[in-house]
Amino acid sequence: MLEIIEHIKRDVSILDRKAVTALVYTAFGLSSIYYLKNPAVPASMSAGTTLEPIGDAIASSNTSNLAGLAWWVVVVTLFYFVLPAAIIRFGWRQKLGDYGLNLRIEADFAKLLGVTVIVMLPLVYLMSLTEGFAAKYPFLQIYDGSPYLGTSLLVWELIYFLQFFGLEFFFRGFMVHSLKPALGLYSIFAMTVPYCMIHFGKPPAETMAAIVAGIFLGWLSYKNGNIWLGLVLHCVVAFSMDILALYNNGQLG
Repeated sequence: MLEIIEHIKRDVSILDRKAVTALVYTAFGLSSIYYLKNPAVPASMSAGTTLEPIGDAIASSNTSNLAGLAWWVVVVTLFYFVLPAAIIRFGWRQKLGDYGLNLRIEADFAKLLGVTVIVMLPLVYLMSLTEGFAAKYPFLQIYDGSPYLGTSLLVWELIYFLQFFGLEFFFRGFMVHSLKPALGLYSIFAMTVPYCMIHFGKPPAETMAAIVAGIFLGWLSYKNGNIWLGLVLHCVVAFSMDILALYNNGQLG
């Protein structure tokens, strides 16, 4: 038994503590999101308390599912951004700028963004013609017959973009730069695995595209130290996906 303990001590002593923390937190954070994102969770947690009406409103509404989507964004923002940022600032005593939030912009940023948008938008359009796409998007559902082009859609897109900020910070910022000292370029591929997996349940083409996007955006962050191209690109593509889905379903009126 003592010999086993000594083996464990030796193995632990050679580990990169930052990489271990990042990987364990990734498992914890993604698991927490999976179990907490369901709108039924706040309803269950608030049952029998003064917050019960709020929990019920999140879980079910006669007008739209916006409150439930807002709950999802709160959950992912907590685990994608707030807690990793706390680990960086108060655990590791480092700056968030060292993890993708610096103000250095890639050379020819606008040109690179333009090229990626030109490549992505036709692909998004082709995806929008599939049954899987139509069944999945837009996430926002309006039940009372109100037009989609209104306040609910605007609020949804704004909080949807907030979710992408957290997502880019977590995968291309926190994960890549926490693993970079220990794994070097392999940190990009280590990040891409869970990034692809969070797309499970979405249209197959989108899940496969996430592999390519994860590697490309991870490499950009690895080289340039920031997440801004990925954030802007994600927002442009996501908004286009919602608009195309609504157009194809005749719901823009």
